[in-house]
Amino acid sequence: MKTEKSYKDMTREERKAAAQARAQAALDRIGDGVRSVWSSEAWAQWLQTLAKFHDYSLNNTMLIAMQMPEATRVASYRSWQRDFGRHVKKGEHGIEVLVPMVVKSRLGDPEETPRDDAEEAAERRRLVGFKVGHVFDVSQTEGEPLPTIAERVTGDVERYDEVMGAIRAVSAYPVEIVDGLPPETNGLFSRMGYIAIRAGMPQGQTVKTALHELAHSVLHDGSAEQLPDRAMREVQAESVAYAVSAALGLDTSDYSFGYVASWAIGKTDEEMRRCMQLVRDAAKDIIDKMDIVLAA
Repeated sequence: MKTEKSYKDMTREERKAAAQARAQAALDRIGDGVRSVWSSEAWAQWLQTLAKFHDYSLNNTMLIAMQMPEATRVASYRSWQRDFGRHVKKGEHGIEVLVPMVVKSRLGDPEETPRDDAEEAAERRRLVGFKVGHVFDVSQTEGEPLPTIAERVTGDVERYDEVMGAIRAVSAYPVEIVDGLPPETNGLFSRMGYIAIRAGMPQGQTVKTALHELAHSVLHDGSAEQLPDRAMREVQAESVAYAVSAALGLDTSDYSFGYVASWAIGKTDEEMRRCMQLVRDAAKDIIDKMDIVLAA
């Protein structure tokens, strides 16, 4: 009977093939994950992961959400020791993520042309594939306490003025709270050049509406012919607002994504993936910019 070789008994080529197989298996799981998030519960779960790990790629936020949706802060085995004075507890299993493999291009390639040092250094590095790496959640470690993160806005929006100020600061359009919006309209983004929010709403609803319209302005500021259909635009904007709200510490429990499943009917995996990539990139951009403003 044929038995599998141990890693130490493999040749260099066999080890490379095994690593590629593990990376492909992770990519296959991501494909399954794209299909699974079409349910409203799984979509919200992915957005929660995105809010916590917005610096991670779309692929890796999906892998983390699929393996440990309750994760709150992850780092590699070595990083926990080196950067945080913590160590992974015995018996814990890592969360698989995809790690890019970047190599330096060989000097003297025919297509290379003279560049300055910075350009040359950037050009000499190229992505050749991915390998599987492992990270661990803080709950899987013990040791020194983590540095305390500055208190963020809470569910009752104690920093309401600061948050609204940050939204205005990062928006490419004026954000105004106004009377006289059409019935059932809490806010709107006009490509004519403004964002309007209904006056008189509770602070939490005002912030969430402002983030929703801000997301529209980031994602849908183009000609009508280039825009996705209205249902997709609403899914994208609401999803970005949800992720940014969660990252700011706002209570997102009253968000509903019941319409995601119906919107996804007839959509291909690639269409859904493109939507997820747009949501991830827009949420990261807004969170990063608001963090800078709120920290000032």
